[in-house]
Amino acid sequence: MKPLVALLLATVLPCSTVYAWSRPGHMVSAAIAYEELSAQEPRIIDKIVALAEKHPDRGAFEVAIGRAKGEERSRRLFLELARWPDDTRGSIHDHPTWHYWSRPIVDSSSPPPKLPEDRPEGSSMEAFALNLSVASDPRASAGERAVALCWIFHLVGDMHQPLHSVSQVSKRFPEGDRGGSLQFVLDPIDREPISLHWFWDDIVSRDGEPEMATRRASDLTRRLPRAQFKELQPFQNPAEFSAWAQESHQLATSLAYGPDLRASDSAKKAPELPKRYLDQSMQVAEQRLTLAGYRLTEVLRWVFRADPER
Repeated sequence: MKPLVALLLATVLPCSTVYAWSRPGHMVSAAIAYEELSAQEPRIIDKIVALAEKHPDRGAFEVAIGRAKGEERSRRLFLELARWPDDTRGSIHDHPTWHYWSRPIVDSSSPPPKLPEDRPEGSSMEAFALNLSVASDPRASAGERAVALCWIFHLVGDMHQPLHSVSQVSKRFPEGDRGGSLQFVLDPIDREPISLHWFWDDIVSRDGEPEMATRRASDLTRRLPRAQFKELQPFQNPAEFSAWAQESHQLATSLAYGPDLRASDSAKKAPELPKRYLDQSMQVAEQRLTLAGYRLTEVLRWVFRADPER
């Protein structure tokens, strides 16, 4: 596992302090994959749960399991894989730059004095390819594969959140707004200021209970079945991750930072978002999170395609 060690020990890049989907959002995408694989390829669920049992950060998984048994225990282990990279933030397992791949877009109404290079920040591309290699290697230890699976679950979700692919630059933010983390809007639910990034993270689901994640996943797959996603294909190779990032970047440019956005660089002056922006954002966020769940199913099928039967 020398490639993994090399990346773990690599110099940490300048970090944009962002999340992608809230923890409940990541649980929803995992719940979609769980339901699909349970119905179609339960052997993959069994393999994933067996690896999750060997995860080196056992405490987080024990908390997630609680007193659950049987299928519910398996489901909770599965969902914790998706949220663990957020649960472990600040620990020795944390890799802040793995969560994003930001390319700049310019605020045409207030361009910066110097245009930035179109050079991505963050290392999610490399992280995805590396963890995919480890997770799909039957010779790797169960603990290594469990950690790698966590990052695969999480990064598939991350790259479907539009603001994890972009940083807006302007006169106020010549170095970028860190995927909306430096701009503020009024939360439409509790009427408190939140960052634009957090608005997008939190928009689909705010309840971190496994039962609610499963219920939300069922609602989304009922309203947004696989057939609606023409771009959904069997997973073939890590390069597809780049295409998902490009999709998010286009949506960030046209919608998240589109003409209907109203935001402030001061939390005290956070404006209310227009109804049109709220409606479109919810629609797109639900589509992206649901697609992330379906794509996670395909990635997991690919990961375990060559695993020996037990």
